[in-house]
Amino acid sequence: MTVRSNQQDSKFLDDYRQMEPSDFSHFLQENTRWGDTDMLGHINNVLYARYYESARTSYLREVLDIDFINPDKTGVILADMKIAYLQQLHHPATMRIGARISRLGGSSMHLDAAVFVEGNENPISTSRATLVWFDYANNKTIKIPDADRETISQFETILPSTA
Repeated sequence: MTVRSNQQDSKFLDDYRQMEPSDFSHFLQENTRWGDTDMLGHINNVLYARYYESARTSYLREVLDIDFINPDKTGVILADMKIAYLQQLHHPATMRIGARISRLGGSSMHLDAAVFVEGNENPISTSRATLVWFDYANNKTIKIPDADRETISQFETILPSTA
């Protein structure tokens, strides 16, 4: 496996709430919408799952070139997701949502994500999702393809843990 010289050692955080913008090589920019607010005027907590879904699918498409309408019927499936709400966010705001693979297992991987806003290096919210490589035709997990492991390792600023 070839590693870029600017990569840091693996950074797998036991506390997924402690992320910073420099942890990410992939960002998606999203604007809040008026309809994202609740009666208290801040972004409703349920919307963060959608923001993270957008960042996750953006990462999978742009970094791994995953076709969600796959003729081979293999790909990734979301197995688990945690979200930490660290600060309030109000509309209007432009968010930068970072996404990165922080751990590679045999058939699963962790995708960490965080919502940042301009002028604030501290995350508004963070997330850790467990994604499993899956054979939909045979309804079973499969190993992460070697080519995708290599792509992830080449792309990420911080090498994913293999623990």
